[in-house]
Amino acid sequence: MQAWCYARRRPLFIALSVALAISATPAQADFHIFDGTNGADGYAAKAVPSNHYSCLGWWGAPIVSGLLSVDSTTSAFSVRDLCGVAQLNFYNNGEGFDVYFDEGDGMRIGTCSPANGRSINGGSACPDGYAVFDTYVCMSYVCN
Repeated sequence: MQAWCYARRRPLFIALSVALAISATPAQADFHIFDGTNGADGYAAKAVPSNHYSCLGWWGAPIVSGLLSVDSTTSAFSVRDLCGVAQLNFYNNGEGFDVYFDEGDGMRIGTCSPANGRSINGGSACPDGYAVFDTYVCMSYVCN
């Protein structure tokens, strides 16, 4: 009787163990790549922590080095001073971007996938002339 009881509970134990392991991973929606314009100074792509997901979050966020926008044709880019990290490097992986610490150990620390590209202007206190769009959502632990 004990063997039968163990056999019935084992699949439940495995399922719960897997669910717990997945929920305990450090990678969560961490930051976004926004493309936008303030209407006066032109366009800029910026990295915005998820807890600052707004037009004004874009306004004060670190600029993506040397790019006005980020899309699937972008091969690589860098962001300085995001959440206290000196520099992050992003490399196109064919579906989005892999994220690495600059001068790190070569281990990937996150990924960015295409977002919906929708405007975040509505309800986010954007001043007149601003147009900001969510282009990539990044899974990492950098800003946690």
